[in-house]
Amino acid sequence: MITLWTVVAAALAVPHPVLDHKIDPANKDKYVAAVARAMSFTDEQWLAFVPEKTVAAWCECPNCYGGVEGNWIFKWTPDKPDQMTCRHCGTVIPNEKYPNNRTLEGKNLLGETITYQYHLNEEKDIPHFLDDSLAYYRRHWWNNQCKELGKAYQVTKDEKYARRVAIALKKLADHYPHYPAIRNHPREFSFSKSQEPPYNWDSGKWGHFHNEVARSLAFAYDMIYDSQTLKDMGPDVRKHIEDDLFTPMVQAAMRSPHHMSNIIGYDVASVAWLAQVMQRPRWVHWAYGKMKNVVEQGFTYDGFWHESPSYHAMCIGGLKQAFATVRGYTDPPDYVDQVDGTRFDNLDPEEQLPFWNKCQTALSAITFPDGTAPTPHDSWWGEKRSKPRDKTVSTIAPGFGHASLGRGAGDHQMLAQLHFSGGYGHAHLDNLSFSLFAKGSEMLPDLGYTWTQMRTWTASTLGHNLVVVNRVNQGYRNSEGDLLQFFPDTNGVSVVEADGARAYKDIKGVEQYRRQIVMVPVSDEDAYVVDIFRVRGGKTHDWTANGDAGADTTATCSVALSGNLANLLEKGEKWVEPTFINAKYHVYGLVRDVQSGRADKPFTVDFNYADKPDKGVRMHIA
Repeated sequence: MITLWTVVAAALAVPHPVLDHKIDPANKDKYVAAVARAMSFTDEQWLAFVPEKTVAAWCECPNCYGGVEGNWIFKWTPDKPDQMTCRHCGTVIPNEKYPNNRTLEGKNLLGETITYQYHLNEEKDIPHFLDDSLAYYRRHWWNNQCKELGKAYQVTKDEKYARRVAIALKKLADHYPHYPAIRNHPREFSFSKSQEPPYNWDSGKWGHFHNEVARSLAFAYDMIYDSQTLKDMGPDVRKHIEDDLFTPMVQAAMRSPHHMSNIIGYDVASVAWLAQVMQRPRWVHWAYGKMKNVVEQGFTYDGFWHESPSYHAMCIGGLKQAFATVRGYTDPPDYVDQVDGTRFDNLDPEEQLPFWNKCQTALSAITFPDGTAPTPHDSWWGEKRSKPRDKTVSTIAPGFGHASLGRGAGDHQMLAQLHFSGGYGHAHLDNLSFSLFAKGSEMLPDLGYTWTQMRTWTASTLGHNLVVVNRVNQGYRNSEGDLLQFFPDTNGVSVVEADGARAYKDIKGVEQYRRQIVMVPVSDEDAYVVDIFRVRGGKTHDWTANGDAGADTTATCSVALSGNLANLLEKGEKWVEPTFINAKYHVYGLVRDVQSGRADKPFTVDFNYADKPDKGVRMHIA
């Protein structure tokens, strides 16, 4: 029977693969060897890897709880496909010590009841979806093997490889409409409140985290698209795969409200790829529109991603990947998109978006002399984001909210930074935080990002170099600082001042919260920094300084100190030991082995390096 679908498909037909999968025919033996294990299974065994329902991406080991909240903490191999082993303690799952003793039920979009069995640690009240975690590891391998099978088919044209992919895609298309949308992250596996897209950011049927479109399967489909096997299976099978598997994935991605974010390289790029495989120009236009929006609306006017240096780098990488999916794309003849009114001919994103070039180089303006990026907000320590430089000068990123007072050359480059941005996702409570880089080290650091039980500390106000008012965190939303003055070099002296009063707008009576940093040279090699912090309002002002987090240092104080407090908690405040990344606790309980003294006159505190006692920073406190 000739249907409208087959007529349209024939009219739009182009040779496949339409994507460049970087296949080198000279590596034929390598591609064949990569799928030898998959080809050793019977059809029944192979299809058993296709999960019948949504799987669990996060699951902890019930024996040791090692690793990071169940994130890839098990080892799995296709040689023992029905078990997994904890990387930390060696516990093998399934295990009679951890039987399924609880049931979770919910309904999918079709109204069908879906049941999950899991083990509950009753003492700790922690659920373990062990069966579904095992299915996740099995699916991950199977998913990648489909792509590798496509490559093997391309270099050999042996239909047995195409057949393996085709029957797997058909099987998944059978199951996918019945998948429930699941909310899944550490210690959370539950049915999403909405089984119909848009899903919450941590929910989905396939990827949970902005990965609803199965990219590897789209690549595999592209590589076997013109195979005789798929043709012999008939147009209904192809239509089934496209209509019941790939199209719903794309529709879910297109309804998501979360694309104005750092995950532009996830589903948006996948939609652009799949659009070309399935010849859906509307999807290409949608995807490119999202890419443009991220560039034009997600970066500050000085080219910085609004969250942090690490997420700036992540977003830049994601956009590069996303733009690569559409670069050079041309719409079908006579096509004009009915939504945006345009057509693409040899699309060139860089030509259309000149601001994109500024975004790619922005981060180098604030990196340390050794090329390492600073770590305000959720940024990973130690990331090299630019080339080391021979000379440092003062720079400013006023849109992002980050000023650098710099001087010196070679080993004597010095950089004092004042951070005054607001909270726009992945933010720390760190307005007016100060950091100092000198003598090749970040002597007074920002601790940055951690995916450990210390996360509450590193994100807290006390965990930064600033003033804490009333022993409480700054506010998050609408907490932007205001740049008051910036003089990069006046006869060698550099100055920056910012107001951060919005950070403590929730505390009644805080009228002033501002900081001025002045760098004054004393020689070609050295300088000192004047730090003037003005606070008016509140009952308690704690000025904080954290020593180098990457090296052992000793701190000595010119004031006589005595006592030995366990921590800085006050009467009525309790300490709860964190055992989980999202655990909340009173951060003053982490300042331990405390001595105190009364300062009736100016005093000094010296941080000196254990391996280089003559290297350090001295703080003169008025």
